[in-house]
Amino acid sequence: MLEDLRTQGFLSGKDYTISLGKCDRCGTVVEPRLSTQWFIKIKPLAERATEVVENGEITIVPENYKQIYLNWMNNIHDWCISRQLWWGHRIPAWHCSCGEIIVAREAPQKCAKCAGSELTQDTDVLDTWFSSGLLPFTTLGWPEKTRIRKFFYPTTLLITAYEILFFWVARMIMFGCHFMNRHKQDSLIKQASGWCEKKDDSVPFRQVYIHALVRDAERQKMSKTKGM
Repeated sequence: MLEDLRTQGFLSGKDYTISLGKCDRCGTVVEPRLSTQWFIKIKPLAERATEVVENGEITIVPENYKQIYLNWMNNIHDWCISRQLWWGHRIPAWHCSCGEIIVAREAPQKCAKCAGSELTQDTDVLDTWFSSGLLPFTTLGWPEKTRIRKFFYPTTLLITAYEILFFWVARMIMFGCHFMNRHKQDSLIKQASGWCEKKDDSVPFRQVYIHALVRDAERQKMSKTKGM
């Protein structure tokens, strides 16, 4: 087509430089593609996670990051939790040949709509930050009410960088407040930790300390992908 336009003298103009997205790891062009994704209705979880920071159950240091956190939580959007990767926790959803989709804790034996047994689990996996957000309590035996959970949940201090305040810290707070609701820490451990005045033991930690990042001479972040 271009050659025909040139031959007939219809092609005019100049070359333009465009922004072309490429993968950091392999360098291939990233092309947008519409596909079905899984989302979490995140506002109910965010409201509880906002409350525990506002009422002082969790303290964020330095203080300015508290307002940054609250601004993000108050303007939050539903969270796309599905990823098209070959590793990770599989989305707990099964597809039947009749078109029915079944979301369940355990693998279903038959379709609730047509009673068919040809069920295929969704190939997508959970977002890494979804899985990471479960870390504070799943490592302590949840959903069982273990002795170790009564001892070590919640922890006293989380030290992390500002860049994952939303990616990880906020998700841990949201999930902790939801899945550990009504949890009570061992009273002796709580007294020894110095946080007896705190009432809510569903939070994953009492205090978040935000530190700066180590950067190179060009002020770029340390990156495994870039070999730094």
